[in-house]
Amino acid sequence: MRVRRTIVSAVLGSMLALGAVAAPAHAASTDASASVAGEAPNWTPSNAPAGALACGITPTTNGYGGATVTTAIHLRTGPSKYCGAASGTLYVDQRLGGWCKYWNGSNWWYYVSVGGAAPYGWIYGGNVSGEETIKTVCDV
Repeated sequence: MRVRRTIVSAVLGSMLALGAVAAPAHAASTDASASVAGEAPNWTPSNAPAGALACGITPTTNGYGGATVTTAIHLRTGPSKYCGAASGTLYVDQRLGGWCKYWNGSNWWYYVSVGGAAPYGWIYGGNVSGEETIKTVCDV
């Protein structure tokens, strides 16, 4: 956990050095541009952040479909390359059960399970095949 915090801190530090504005982790709102201290995030597929702040999103939608792993990689804790690992390494040709799909502003991500059970997590669309069977949009 300490390593993950260090990585997230480094990513956020880099973003700030480049002029990005970081919102506090406790900020939340129904509007992506506003913040209310002490409330949980209320992101939707249209306003969830694409970077490190997207980590930890768990959708409430469970649809049909699945995908097959094409690149040995682990599931992530959110729909972003900046999010940490949510599983051990998946192997090529491993079948994943699909819950839903999510557009993070630049790429499709899929919330999936391994063998219909835990671990659950996110995988980038470029690392799977057959994902077109996952048609349900994530409600996050």
